[in-house]
Amino acid sequence: TPNGPRQRTLLSLGQLSLPRQQWKALANRIEEIIRGQLRFGEPVSEEVERLAQHYAQLLIAKRLHPEDEPSPPPPQFESVDVDSLQSRECRSIGAEWVALSMLQRLGFGEYLSRLGFSPTEVQIAQLLIVGRMVAPGSEWSCWQWACHRSAIGELLGLRLSERSHNWLYRVGDRLYQHKREIEAYLTRQEQALFPIASHIILYDLTNSYFEGEIGRSQLKRYGRCKQKRHDAPLVTVGLVLNSYGFPLYSGVFEGNISEQQTLEEVLGVLSEEVSIGPQKPLVVLDAGVATESNLKRMVELGYDYVVVSRCKGPEELPASLGPLEVVRTGQEHRVEARLYRDGKESWLFCQSLRRAQKEASMRTLLQQRFEEALQSLAAGLHRKGTTKRYQKVVERIGRLREKHRRVSHYYEIELQEHNGVAVELRWWLREPKAMDDRFSGRYLLRSSRTDLTAQQIWHLYVMLTDVEDSFRSLKGELGLRPNYHQKDDRIRAHIFITVLAHHVVQCIQWYLHQKDCYLRWSSIRQALGTQQRLMSSFTTEAGKRIHIRHTSEPEAFHRFVADALGITPKPLARKKTIL
Repeated sequence: TPNGPRQRTLLSLGQLSLPRQQWKALANRIEEIIRGQLRFGEPVSEEVERLAQHYAQLLIAKRLHPEDEPSPPPPQFESVDVDSLQSRECRSIGAEWVALSMLQRLGFGEYLSRLGFSPTEVQIAQLLIVGRMVAPGSEWSCWQWACHRSAIGELLGLRLSERSHNWLYRVGDRLYQHKREIEAYLTRQEQALFPIASHIILYDLTNSYFEGEIGRSQLKRYGRCKQKRHDAPLVTVGLVLNSYGFPLYSGVFEGNISEQQTLEEVLGVLSEEVSIGPQKPLVVLDAGVATESNLKRMVELGYDYVVVSRCKGPEELPASLGPLEVVRTGQEHRVEARLYRDGKESWLFCQSLRRAQKEASMRTLLQQRFEEALQSLAAGLHRKGTTKRYQKVVERIGRLREKHRRVSHYYEIELQEHNGVAVELRWWLREPKAMDDRFSGRYLLRSSRTDLTAQQIWHLYVMLTDVEDSFRSLKGELGLRPNYHQKDDRIRAHIFITVLAHHVVQCIQWYLHQKDCYLRWSSIRQALGTQQRLMSSFTTEAGKRIHIRHTSEPEAFHRFVADALGITPKPLARKKTIL
């Protein structure tokens, strides 16, 4: 200085593991980085370079100050070397900003504070949910994303370098401990934000597979996997939605649980804790849950239902019901139905041209595969080196029946033997009419409501596609699987975080639907991901180095989404420092 050397602390480096003789090289390299100077002479060691890059960014971040004046600042002109311009620390911010804004609109952080979460725990909880929406995966991968690829830390005001990834596990556990209160709160908030009061709820189940072994888990079990991952243990996830697709309740059950066993718990929770209004809703169920005992229990609790029948076939309806009526128009999507009431229930026989075509194609493929397997087994009886022992061949037939169980029970199979050796295998279709009915595109609906028209019953039933769409979103877009956790509580917490992310996605899509935008969340997320937060640095004519942390300009889709949600399209103010 003009008055001689003076000292002031720019940044505390903590305890250095670097040998003291290299401290001067470290200080010189830090100065080179923050001033944008090229290095001449011998390169520094790898350890010095790593530390210098780390501390230089900390120093720049410490000196940054926001340019957030209420009115536009006056123009600031500098003569700069355009070749000195550098951009680094690029982090995605577009999708994160939209997701976090919706979480804040739901008052999620404030509610967690009322539940006793600390400010840091509230920030981590929001990071978990936004991470599941933007970069779905495990908690560890979420932490890596937050630290190295996303500006979520800046949006939350969270210094990630001062935290450990273990915070994510601890906060996930705490979220699950308050699962029912949080789900009830979100339901109330969504009813306040959107006109979604509904007297209809939808319930269905799916399974999710795990990597690794069962271990000590009481949830993970081997069972029938819809994704054909028979080598992986499963858990079962149940989801209750209202007719607008917003979750009301989620449950996690053992992987091999029977579907009908889950309904009693769900109805109990809905009756006691979930805010669905004074009137008991009508429940729409798939055939797997709609056992006679479950339907009887629902009536006892005051619930009406619309279900796919599993106790009657279309041919058992009275023959003199009159002509079919159209419940859905369209050349390919046409659906016709016939309604019958027996005094206690309504029965709706439906037939769909498109479904009939799909099932006919499916039947042909299933039959072809089963008969080809039988043909191969039969040919082996006359080929050298293949199994011919009668009992062994019977076992192989049994395995084929199990593998092709959707069509095998319609076949009669005859195996002839001589002195314990199988000599001939024959088969034929035993119940062609039963198979025709099974793959005819026909199905039967039943309802405890006798005041509904045929079209109303059918439209209620097709609402189940909302549940299927939610499951597709949970699994594909929001990282429900694969799940690597071994402890049951962590498994439940991982699934619950995914359900919370689904709440936020549904809210965002509601606003976009009002603007006639019906994109899936994966497409929205990808389009928003082009907006970045980055550091730009350049050297002035006076030899100073200017560092500006700023957000890239929003593109047309960013502005469209921001307008639909009523938020600013360009998050976070610009920050500048001169060194």
